[in-house]
Amino acid sequence: MIIGIDVGGTHTDGVLVKKQKSNYKIKSTAKVKTLADNIKSSVLEVLDHLTAEIENKEIKRIVLSTTLVTNIIYEKKYKPVGLILIPGPGLNHQHLEYGEENIILDGYIDHRGKEVKSVSTAEIKDALAYLQSKQIENVAVVGKFSVRNPVQEEKVKQIITEGNYNFKNVTLGHQLSGNLNYHRRIITSYYNTAVSSIHQNFINSIEASFQEREIEADIYLLKCDGGTANLESSKDIPIETVNSGPAASIMGTMVLNQNSETGIALDIGGTTTDFGLFIKGDTAFKPKGIEIDKHPTLIRGLYTYSIPLGGDSRVKVEKGKIKVGPERKGPAAAFGGPAPTPTDALLVLDQIKEDQKNKLDFDLEKAKSSLAALKDKLDLNLYSDYLPNDEVELKLTQIAQIIIDQIAVEIKKTVTDILNNIKNQPVYTINELLKEPEIEPEYIIGIGGPAAALTELLAEKLNLKAEVPKYSKVANALGAAFAHPTIETTVRADTARGFLDIVEAGIHRQLKDRNFDLQDAEKLAEEWTLKRFKEEKYPVEIISRECFNVIRNRRNKGQIIEVKAQIKPGLIADLKGGKLII
Repeated sequence: MIIGIDVGGTHTDGVLVKKQKSNYKIKSTAKVKTLADNIKSSVLEVLDHLTAEIENKEIKRIVLSTTLVTNIIYEKKYKPVGLILIPGPGLNHQHLEYGEENIILDGYIDHRGKEVKSVSTAEIKDALAYLQSKQIENVAVVGKFSVRNPVQEEKVKQIITEGNYNFKNVTLGHQLSGNLNYHRRIITSYYNTAVSSIHQNFINSIEASFQEREIEADIYLLKCDGGTANLESSKDIPIETVNSGPAASIMGTMVLNQNSETGIALDIGGTTTDFGLFIKGDTAFKPKGIEIDKHPTLIRGLYTYSIPLGGDSRVKVEKGKIKVGPERKGPAAAFGGPAPTPTDALLVLDQIKEDQKNKLDFDLEKAKSSLAALKDKLDLNLYSDYLPNDEVELKLTQIAQIIIDQIAVEIKKTVTDILNNIKNQPVYTINELLKEPEIEPEYIIGIGGPAAALTELLAEKLNLKAEVPKYSKVANALGAAFAHPTIETTVRADTARGFLDIVEAGIHRQLKDRNFDLQDAEKLAEEWTLKRFKEEKYPVEIISRECFNVIRNRRNKGQIIEVKAQIKPGLIADLKGGKLII
């Protein structure tokens, strides 16, 4: 049996799936409130719902996704990060700076990986002392060509390790990606450090939950590329799971979506709304790197886009105008929260379906009073269109409609922007690069709690077909459950020195074939990825490749080659063939 759990900012969802020959059957689902300060309690509650009628030993695999880290980034609730940069000559340092504190060290690794100028120990210690004086707990060290020689980044880390410093998290840029793009690596390193403590706390909660229930299944986290990583390995690069929640919504939509047309996937959560794009039934992909808070990174991932707008976004009045989000102060007022939310507006408009209402314990009067509290602050001149027949006061239903219309306008604008941006750049799906694709959406598929109430309204405004599949409320958990593991294998060769490394396999040996080239490295990376992946056979893809000549005394002495392969992300079964029994 497989369990998928999605820990969201508002709810924690779970699904239990049983494999029956070639088919998969959903045995049970669960949805509970997420206690942000007690994730363990929320996970335990979901586990108890799902496992009430089975033995824990029947569970073979558990996959989790979470929007917690994503939400914290969008709400900017992480602690400051100190960036220590080693750019060398030729770059405008002001254009490199990002975040709270930036220090430029005077050192230099050239494009071949040769240390041209070492970094002074005294300069490093001065930089660390300055960051400590600013009470910085998180540090990222990023050299321009550190992926070709990490010696300067490692020197900073060594001084931190051997010194009396109080830094909690330290990221070295070369450990995140082998690709060259200094600006992207700086951003990636910044956020990797910023989310490290939050990610570690999440893992600790998860481990404690399963230990308490004596569950010994294999445990994975969903990465933003739609693949999964085991819990232990995810500790090293937490940034890979930063868009885990949005990726889960895309994978869940893949599970539930039987449509081979082009469409928009929409996951309306409590804190954020996540967008995805399906092109002829296949999800769009960002091989060069996802964006975080509108900044490009080196973390490959599914094409998702999030805005800080959800069912529990706080509604307030600023300068006479209603403003929805971006902050979330708690659940809807109808559920005991401190402020009105779009969920309260949907309840006042009677837009929550009867089958959902029967499962919810809400107070409609609290929803109404929360909206009524907005009345006196509104500038009615801004909302004359909502006042027919010369009425001089907005009714509660009209205020609620203003809130929902504002959300619809924001989502429509975001969809339009997404489509315009994608049409002006190369488009990849999870399977291939598309040449001159026709990206004209025909439908919008909605998942998440408020999806049933909002998808039809949004589809009408966008002139698209609306789809809300069965089990849409736990689609993220389904996406996590059905995503298969991915592993990476890195092959590095220095034909000038005659050395070969197959990094993750722990192989470091002499390279006998001096004619070893890029194609040989790609073949070796693919072979070792399959050899190390001891589960079912899945497709392998090359995700990065680099090769440059070593020149000495004007003569070519060999090549330095690096290739990285991975098991391609995807679903554990082709569920479009009717193999999911719901």
